[in-house]
Amino acid sequence: MTVQHILAPLATRLKGRMNLSPTDHAALLALPFQERSLPVGGYVIQEGDRATSCHILLGGLAHRHRFSAEGLRHIIGIHGPGDILNLPSLPPPAAEDFVQALTSVRVAAVPIDSILDLSRTCPAIASALWTEAEAELSITRAWVANMGRRDARGRIAHLFYELVIRSHPGGGFDGCVFSLPFTQSELADATGMTTVHVNRTLRALESDGIIQRNRREIMVPQWQKLAQLVDFRPAAWAGRHSA
Repeated sequence: MTVQHILAPLATRLKGRMNLSPTDHAALLALPFQERSLPVGGYVIQEGDRATSCHILLGGLAHRHRFSAEGLRHIIGIHGPGDILNLPSLPPPAAEDFVQALTSVRVAAVPIDSILDLSRTCPAIASALWTEAEAELSITRAWVANMGRRDARGRIAHLFYELVIRSHPGGGFDGCVFSLPFTQSELADATGMTTVHVNRTLRALESDGIIQRNRREIMVPQWQKLAQLVDFRPAAWAGRHSA
């Protein structure tokens, strides 16, 4: 059985963004790192942190959130294997968000200096990092649009669409199943709704045959019925699959 290199999720992600040579790929795998594991609810990054390392999510799912002045949590994104949780820059800015484990996760901390040095000597890696940063911005814009212009059904459907494509490399299909990592409280914080509204909307989606629920397991009987509720543009999510 072949043992996957710890940094393989990062190398695979960047190779999907740019045509990297075998030398570039090997250079990514040779980066120094420290690995750590966190349980559900553990914080990878907290607001105000000034990290000297880039945090690469190796396995599991995490969410990114902020708190309002009133102390209300706003979930503003999901992260999965291969995602760079804080982009490399010097001097490192203070983190503006919290990144918290939705499931148990594994993270590799790679020194920012090492990544920047590698990007200066390997132009293809630098281009791949820029392309990945643009994809993250595109995903952020999609989350903003989802909160601003969709009704309750559309907001939850968009989130479920993202979870499907993170769970299935080939995308959605009739009968596809995914595990819902969110509690109803977290769903509410990710969609700008109350837990009562979330529960009511989930029941409506189930009644309309859009989804079928078995506790945390969600099945999509007819993929196109879910897709019709959202204007999902999957290109930015390329390569974002759960491990």
